[in-house]
Amino acid sequence: MTGLIYVFTGEGKGKTSAALGVATRALLLEKKVVWVAFYKQESWGIAEAKLKERFANMEMVMGGRGFFMDERVKSVGGKGHVVLDTAMAEEHKQAAQTCLRVAEEKLLSKPFLLVLDEILNTVGDKLLTEQEIIELVAKRGNTNVIMTGRGAAQKIIEMADLVTECKKIKHPYDEGKLAVAGLDY
Repeated sequence: MTGLIYVFTGEGKGKTSAALGVATRALLLEKKVVWVAFYKQESWGIAEAKLKERFANMEMVMGGRGFFMDERVKSVGGKGHVVLDTAMAEEHKQAAQTCLRVAEEKLLSKPFLLVLDEILNTVGDKLLTEQEIIELVAKRGNTNVIMTGRGAAQKIIEMADLVTECKKIKHPYDEGKLAVAGLDY
């Protein structure tokens, strides 16, 4: 048997949340889960990072350097709230390459589930290539893989067993509201 590939993509909210739901289900069934975050950092203190404290069968790698932006400062919503990107482009690329290598190493331990959070964003941000992602996932063996992020490439969609698109209809950011602890992070 070969592990299944799930893709949660699209411009709407819910991609990471969907992956968290599947990962939590596997954890509760005492299956080994490895989570590699390609943008999020340990220092952010996001709720999902605490899963590794609660479940012995969970490994979490928060290997990102923040969300990559071409501009140094980018408005959220339009009411003056900002998200800062303090890392340089080369630092983002290096972090993505490190996460890719870590994910490949983690596959050697044959976890039940490998979550590659926001990996799909790395292609559009020119941090990884589509081919690098395809080559990684091809090494999965019996490990099930979840990939999240915007802009899933057609080849990745074709190789996936399940693809769900999260479509934004309305979002609090549009009104300048920031993320809420417990709902968004």
